[in-house]
Amino acid sequence: MTTIHESGHGSSALTGTRTLLHRVLLTYRHSPALLFVTLAAPLGMMLLFGFVFAGALSGGEGAAYRAYLMPGVLVLVAAMGLATTAATANADMRSGLSDRFRTLPTSPVAAPAGLAFAETLTCAVTLAPMLGIGYLVGWRIEAGAGEIALAAVVLLLFRFAFSWVGVWLGVSIRDEQVLQQCAPMIFGTIMFSNIFVPTDTMPVVVRQIAEWNPVSAVVGALRELLSASAPVPADAAWPLHHPVWSAFGWCVVLLAVTVPLAVRRYTADHRIR
Repeated sequence: MTTIHESGHGSSALTGTRTLLHRVLLTYRHSPALLFVTLAAPLGMMLLFGFVFAGALSGGEGAAYRAYLMPGVLVLVAAMGLATTAATANADMRSGLSDRFRTLPTSPVAAPAGLAFAETLTCAVTLAPMLGIGYLVGWRIEAGAGEIALAAVVLLLFRFAFSWVGVWLGVSIRDEQVLQQCAPMIFGTIMFSNIFVPTDTMPVVVRQIAEWNPVSAVVGALRELLSASAPVPADAAWPLHHPVWSAFGWCVVLLAVTVPLAVRRYTADHRIR
């Protein structure tokens, strides 16, 4: 009996997740402008740093700097989606839609998991035009099929982990205005990384924060896997010397922490109601 119950519960979770995933994807299908909004900030950063500041940051080697910058921009696209996920989760909670999901015969994990998977898939879609832009500005992938596939796994796993962070924030911060004010803080956290400049140019304390930032590990992994990355200073922190392993490790840690927190908060909210 226990086996049957657990099997049914797992089937319920998968069915509910698939249903809610479809619901979120339909939202993007009917509002494709949302995808362009997601790309707006990373594209703006690419143009600003790649063409306005590139000469100053690279000593006149603008093309080389844009090649260095592009993997970071791909990670920026994935990381910036955290705010969108948080806003969607918060809107579902405030509108009562999450209450309707709760009445369905699904596992409590189904709704947040459906949202996390949907946001990860939409990230994959938005990354495609960014790759085209990278090609136009001179970036070239210098890797084999295996390295490209591994880079894609790292990037999408990172987006999936950040989606769960967004879900947790969205269901934990009830006030929409407060959540909106958190967006600059999220962006600031992302900026404390190696996306735009090498960490060895930073002050000591800032450098330590940047080198242990999960974003820096993912950026380093993409640079190592996809292109001829800049050499890592000998005194850099461990994550930058082993970026691929660090990226996977950070994703596992984020998922281990935020998935139970998000599900617990989601179910607790409904018990309060």
